[in-house]
Amino acid sequence: MKKTYFFAAAAAFLLLTACGNTQTVDQLSAQNGDSAAQVQADAPASGEAVSNGEYDVDLTQLNSNMIYAQVYDMLENTEKYTGQTVRVQGTFNYYQDPTSKREYFAALVSDATACCAQGIEFVRKDEAHYPEDYPEQGTPIEISGTFYTYTEENQVFIELHDATMTVL
Repeated sequence: MKKTYFFAAAAAFLLLTACGNTQTVDQLSAQNGDSAAQVQADAPASGEAVSNGEYDVDLTQLNSNMIYAQVYDMLENTEKYTGQTVRVQGTFNYYQDPTSKREYFAALVSDATACCAQGIEFVRKDEAHYPEDYPEQGTPIEISGTFYTYTEENQVFIELHDATMTVL
């Protein structure tokens, strides 16, 4: 129950800060040094995820706007990604439920304006203990693992199983 409140509060905070930047994609792309054509070239065709042969979904090959959009699609269309190998870069985040003492680890992915974020939880394949085997919160990381979902308190969450984590 506490986890639901945590995520609900985080979602409310993000909504209140409003991804309301009115800049166009062209303006954001120019700020990132991308042309509009490059942004469109980076986009997955017809909603398909980018693959590099080693990973079914390689989010490291996309610009920040496209990563955010792809993660959103993964949250909305979980059945399309279940069992696929995923690689993503983000910032490390940790939460421990005060009641159950369950620990949650995630890579947070922000959009280009850094006003909105989506998280991908992960469970490492090696035995690791927090905090000694993890970086400080907010540290850039890359994770890769197999995409699965789980249900907790009637809510579906996404998670990468057997994940490897590299500090960037």
